Amino acid sequence: MKWLKLSWKIGRISGVEIHLHVSLLLSIPLTYFIFRPSSVRDALIALLVLAGFLLSILFHELGHALAAKLVKVEVKSIVVWLLGGFTLLGREPAKPAQRLLVDFAGPFVTILLAASFFAVYYFLPDISSPSWIWDFSTLFAALILINIVLFVFNMLPVYPLDGGNIVHALMELFFGKSAANLITMIVSLPILLGLIALGLYTRDFILLIFCVFIALAISTLNARTLHWANLGINYLFRRGAYHFMQGDLDRSVQLLTREIERKPQQANPYMFRSACYVHMLQNEKAQADLQRALELAPDNEMSLLLRGDLHFIDRDYDSALEWYDKAHQLHPKSALPYYGCAIVKKVKGEFQAALEDFDKAVSLRIGFPICHVERSMAYFRLGNLDAAHKDQETALLLSEKDALTRAEFAHQAYEGYLDWAEDYYGWVLCKRPRSWYAYQGRGDACRANREYEKAILDYTKAIGLNPREPRLYLTRGKSYWANGEIDCAKTDFHQVLAVTAQPYLRRQAEGLLESLNGGEEHPVG
Repeated sequence: MKWLKLSWKIGRISGVEIHLHVSLLLSIPLTYFIFRPSSVRDALIALLVLAGFLLSILFHELGHALAAKLVKVEVKSIVVWLLGGFTLLGREPAKPAQRLLVDFAGPFVTILLAASFFAVYYFLPDISSPSWIWDFSTLFAALILINIVLFVFNMLPVYPLDGGNIVHALMELFFGKSAANLITMIVSLPILLGLIALGLYTRDFILLIFCVFIALAISTLNARTLHWANLGINYLFRRGAYHFMQGDLDRSVQLLTREIERKPQQANPYMFRSACYVHMLQNEKAQADLQRALELAPDNEMSLLLRGDLHFIDRDYDSALEWYDKAHQLHPKSALPYYGCAIVKKVKGEFQAALEDFDKAVSLRIGFPICHVERSMAYFRLGNLDAAHKDQETALLLSEKDALTRAEFAHQAYEGYLDWAEDYYGWVLCKRPRSWYAYQGRGDACRANREYEKAILDYTKAIGLNPREPRLYLTRGKSYWANGEIDCAKTDFHQVLAVTAQPYLRRQAEGLLESLNGGEEHPVG
């Protein structure tokens, strides 16, 4: 959340840092626009109302923060900004009941404030003519209204407002997290549409901006809507990343190269282009770009992690662990370094230590299906099949494709886990017999373990369900070649050229055909 960094620290309360966001600079002209004061006295009252509004938000967030501390969750900071407040926690509370307490604490403080302001207002003398008592009466009446509106608005059952979080925690308490996500999304969407309609009718542009943030948050409850939201945002602001997400790697590289030419001192384009090269199996180019990214921004988390990934691909697991650990030292509250450390420890057979890191990654809301899949592999090796299958179910609910398949550079993760793969994919195919992703994933696992005939059978079944997927022909062709069936391999590589216009896939197929015709005995990988 880079926008949170655009703030000023003004102090600490109970060990919690308090920040005022730069967007609050707009609050003064907005206050003037709302109140239109005609005198210094009126302006002073308007400023006092603004100060009371901001303090009400701060106390609301302090309610969340203190409740989080009660359930042993670290509170990093509170940020008060133009559209409300935000309490940044070190991790999500582990249990739904704990989240329920934290979520309800803020509105509870708000209604207590409203009651306190009403008590003061009630006991003020009843004076109708202008005086300082009349001014205070007006001020406290405004603060009562503000806190009632804050309470009602925050208690609307729309995610991620407190009411929506309370609904989610209650649903998770009774039905589990996946069902809670679905129910909360179904409840939230009609209310969001109502708020949008209200904003359009009243021409309340602040409410409409708030609705945009609410819509983005709701999209995180479902993997498919989150994917489309990310696509939309990247299409508008990071076109290279958009094409990367769409799998158009050559177009992504082209756009990122243009961006590098325009802004050669920015690290992110180099880092994103390096990720493209990794997926295109061009590791030397990836290394060069990543080196440049780290020179420009040595503390960039994604660059540090990607350097670890490249060492992992090269099977230099100790070096990979060093880079993941460096990322963790610089970004201790991020989930991804824990995940990186966990996969290295899993490969090295340190399953219990790996599980601890996987658990930390999940508690920090990593949100990636592959984390649950990898953790299921560790559970499987430790003989905890129930926990393994539970993780696999969670991964499938997040994203079928990401739970069942991996990019080719990551296939080495299957090595030594053929028994796990047969259990996992067999279980999936019992539930989803027409899932070509499951056949592809099991085929990849068989190929990684040199069971080429089994791999060919699974790729063939996947092709029967999705004959336009070029990667299936590519990997089946490699399996045919490894199995000594040269003519079948050539047929598959020619088929790649027939079904795809993606340049990097065509280059792979053409390179493999050239190697075959040159008499090489075995494809790499």
